[in-house]
Amino acid sequence: MVEKISQGGKKLASKLQVITELSDRTTHSITDNHINWTSFLTTAAWNYKYKFQEQLLIFAQKPDATACAPIGLWNNLGRWVTKGAKGIALIDDKDNTFKLRHVFDVSDTNSKYERPIKLWEIEERNVDSVIEALENSFGELQDNSSIVSSLVSAAHNAVEDNFTDYLSNLLDVREDSFLEELDELNAEVELKNALKSSVGYMLLTRCSIDASKHYNFEDFKSISGFNTPETVAILGDATSDIAEMALREIGETIRKLKKVEKYQIRTIAEKEQNEYHNTINNTNGRMSEHDEFNLYNAGELSSSRPET
Repeated sequence: MVEKISQGGKKLASKLQVITELSDRTTHSITDNHINWTSFLTTAAWNYKYKFQEQLLIFAQKPDATACAPIGLWNNLGRWVTKGAKGIALIDDKDNTFKLRHVFDVSDTNSKYERPIKLWEIEERNVDSVIEALENSFGELQDNSSIVSSLVSAAHNAVEDNFTDYLSNLLDVREDSFLEELDELNAEVELKNALKSSVGYMLLTRCSIDASKHYNFEDFKSISGFNTPETVAILGDATSDIAEMALREIGETIRKLKKVEKYQIRTIAEKEQNEYHNTINNTNGRMSEHDEFNLYNAGELSSSRPET
């Protein structure tokens, strides 16, 4: 029995080592060029409620993942992990111990009721409300003439408001990186440039806009300076944290609009139903061809990350 436990412990330790090494390799490669970095940003955008290190492992194991959650949450939503599906291993470092936990992408689940999982999206009728919410949260936008320009402007504002939280840490760990020889002012410029493009790319991507049409390799020249694990971690944490703030604001705005729409539709339906019964009563049970109404009913997953 003791031997079996020992073997089991060794197996878990071996898996943890494999995933740790995978994380290290991915950390070293994602800032090699703008293609690697923007590919990572695409995965991170759809899983924006996860921490940077978790986004890194999701990208390394399933780059096309769009909504990840543990098996328990999927079961609570009436979905089951497809037989043979491989979980995405994440490192759990709570309580100063390291162990693995697994999540599954929505594409690896199924529902016997065939009920789809609907992620939030910006629709044309919601654009003005989303822009207004961004301005309320991040200040006056430099250009709010379209949803694209508004998202880019919001990214710039959010970075300006929050980059100092990460700059001091960057200055402490830039030794042996390409940023080492820069003075504080130029290091600040490099960080802000990298963050503005990265956060903007994530915002556009999660809002189903092709970010590659609005950003190119010139916009990501600054990322090459982040070439050590320590500097990559600073850039990744800052990008993930700042983008999450903006995307949470957008998602919450859309969910509130959906609730209002459902309430209005339900109210109209109830009114029409009452009118229908009144018409029936007033016409001795006869109903004209125009006495019809539709009820609206839809299910929606609120986000790509499990919440309590």
